[in-house]
Amino acid sequence: MSWLNTSVDEATLQRVGAFFGAMLVTVVVAKLAEWIVSVKLKALADKSDTQLDDVLVDTLGRPIYLGVLIFGLRYSVELLQVPDGIEKTVGNALIVALTMLSAWTINRLIGEVYKRLVVPWVEASDSKLDDQIVPVVEKTLRIAVWTFALLICFSNLGVDVVSLLTGLGLGGLAVAMAAQDTLANIFGSITIFTDQPFQVDDLIEVDGHKGVVIDVGLRTCRIRTMSGERIRIPNKDIAAKPVVNHSFDGAWRYQGGVGMTYGTTTEQLGQALAAIQEIIDAHPATTQQGKVYFRQFGASSLEISFALFVTSPTGHRYLATISDVNVAIKERFDKEGWQMAFPSVSLYVETPEALRALGAGPRRAD
Repeated sequence: MSWLNTSVDEATLQRVGAFFGAMLVTVVVAKLAEWIVSVKLKALADKSDTQLDDVLVDTLGRPIYLGVLIFGLRYSVELLQVPDGIEKTVGNALIVALTMLSAWTINRLIGEVYKRLVVPWVEASDSKLDDQIVPVVEKTLRIAVWTFALLICFSNLGVDVVSLLTGLGLGGLAVAMAAQDTLANIFGSITIFTDQPFQVDDLIEVDGHKGVVIDVGLRTCRIRTMSGERIRIPNKDIAAKPVVNHSFDGAWRYQGGVGMTYGTTTEQLGQALAAIQEIIDAHPATTQQGKVYFRQFGASSLEISFALFVTSPTGHRYLATISDVNVAIKERFDKEGWQMAFPSVSLYVETPEALRALGAGPRRAD
């Protein structure tokens, strides 16, 4: 217990007293700063119409208190006049603490902005893609903040950050070369989010696949076909290839057609067009935007095309509506005696006499 007999000079006592006095002042100033933010500024923020100031006040109160404590501790240590090595170590440790506090504060701010400002905006928007993309962006920002904070901490702890980043860069280059498709798909997801060629629950057709969009991830877009299969399409393909969106104002579009024989009169053709329009309009699951038109003179038929939109669509309702309309069209054609055409080829046989009259027959050598 020899340390009990160790004498402490007056200067040392003064330094220790100054240290604790500075820390006491630091605590008072920290509490005062927190009170100003949490009470005074909070009252002013409550009177404003915007929510951003409320988010800032609610988020920054406690971090400001802790930040003042760290700064006060940093400069209070100088009053002790400890050896340079100890002072440097304490200083680096406090910088690390301040860096982590800043990262924690920024992440809290990101979380509050996301929860109180971004989420209501996303829920109020008509697009459903942002419901999936925005959370990914929020998590990415959080990871970026912590990564940057860790690099600063490593630098203050004596780690050569440049060499570390160089090594990571070379390794990252190798990984990037091996993961080109993944990066292309990530950029494809960004393109989908910005251009918004479709939304979740839309009926789309891309690269020969037709189905309902289930979700859009960073790498792939998942669709469900009418028969129930789930297909993953790389986002890079969606960004690079034509996308046909069969959805309009919450309804799914269907394009159909029927052919009538060339023996059909103009009057019968007009009656058939009106009948198909009537069938589409009368169905309870279709909108009044369905259209019927005489499209063209086909190789073996007079081709009629029609489009209908199925409301409140599901896979079953969509297919059932198409079936109902097609059956009704067939029943009406049978009732009226209108002939549906089928692929056919007309073969005309010419007699030898007719061919000789045209000069195309075989000639007798003299």
